[in-house]
Amino acid sequence: MDKSDHIRDVYAHFGLAMYLAQCLEQSIFIHLMFFDFFPKNINTFKDPTHWEQEFNKYESQELGKPMGRLIQKMKDAGQPTDEIKAMLSIALSQRNRLAHTYFSEQSFNFMSKDGRDEMISELGSIQNQFRATMKIIDSTSEPLAHHYGLTEEIQKN
Repeated sequence: MDKSDHIRDVYAHFGLAMYLAQCLEQSIFIHLMFFDFFPKNINTFKDPTHWEQEFNKYESQELGKPMGRLIQKMKDAGQPTDEIKAMLSIALSQRNRLAHTYFSEQSFNFMSKDGRDEMISELGSIQNQFRATMKIIDSTSEPLAHHYGLTEEIQKN
């Protein structure tokens, strides 16, 4: 593999890690939807239009928040276990590091093949951390999603 291909691979792994961080934000939002939005609002929905308007407002408001605020809202709702809290803390730290300082921290490593290999390995570990955190959050949200009628069959359609 030539140098430009190797550099491209670092960027690809970085991009995948950032993508997974955004997927994690979506998992947190979905969790909040079932543990915060639905319980507080389901009895007030008069018709599909009202539901859609309120949901769109909630979605816009919550997804406009940084990951740290979503995590805090999740904690305030009393949902995460100590294990999930720890995983979310690590994920938030990694996400912020990727978004704000990763390449400046890695500037020396980025200049050599061995350094880029280290970066690719580390980015793979971060990706796995985000996936594991999503998996545990999604598994916590799934039973309540089914309770509200969001079955696997509906999700497939």
